[in-house]
Amino acid sequence: MYHKTSTYWARGIMTALFLYLVTPIVVTLIYSFSTSWVKTILPSGFTLKWYSQLITNADFTSSLLRSLGLGLLTTVIAQICFLPVVFYANVYDARVKSHLRFVTVLPFTIPGIILVTGLIQLYADLPIPKLLILVLAISLLSLPLTYQALDNAFIGQDFRAMFEQALVLGDSPLKAFIKVILPNIRAGILIAMLLTFTSAFGEYVLTNILLGGNFETLKIYMYRLMQSNGQASSVLTTIYFIFLALVSLILIVIMRHYAKHDQSSQKGTHN
Repeated sequence: MYHKTSTYWARGIMTALFLYLVTPIVVTLIYSFSTSWVKTILPSGFTLKWYSQLITNADFTSSLLRSLGLGLLTTVIAQICFLPVVFYANVYDARVKSHLRFVTVLPFTIPGIILVTGLIQLYADLPIPKLLILVLAISLLSLPLTYQALDNAFIGQDFRAMFEQALVLGDSPLKAFIKVILPNIRAGILIAMLLTFTSAFGEYVLTNILLGGNFETLKIYMYRLMQSNGQASSVLTTIYFIFLALVSLILIVIMRHYAKHDQSSQKGTHN
């Protein structure tokens, strides 16, 4: 009896939390299709006009391309900078990992507004493009996500022994890294890239303060749109949410795929 009661309470709480989280999303989705929804329980009608207006808007296309470019560039730089460091810490010197864990906490302790102010003061008089400063700053802020995803990829296998065996067989360090290490951590690399990309794609504070109106990304365009057109901003919010949902789905598929692959490999090894 007690078990059934606790089960009902748990299900009730989970249902309430689910409704609490889903209701704003559903309302925003309905509002994006409404012709007008003011002082009424239900919209007065439904239309696709707001979607067609947004998609054909040149400002939306430009901001989307800027956000995509910023996300891709940040992802590439983050992987180039952090992957060799994580590889060295896991294969050559495990003592470095304790220092890396401390460094990865720093982006959480420094508020974005303080970081931007410091960057502006430091590089104001230097002939360095602010866009490059922005990309490097976002790459640094994505360090916790990138490091954790890459470091988790090295757990479970003896990569040091695999790397040394490849060297003994005549491969150069670079060739051994490409042939032995990369294929075994590709799931972690993909997850790190997706997390870094979504972090840079949705960045607002650094971009808005550092570049402002000179570089309007999708998040900045969304904020500007919210002040002028409610339906259009709901459309953009819905599209942005769908994009994040797709990224999350891709992450889940990747993790399940490689989890099944690891289980089948372990079974084959035991047999």
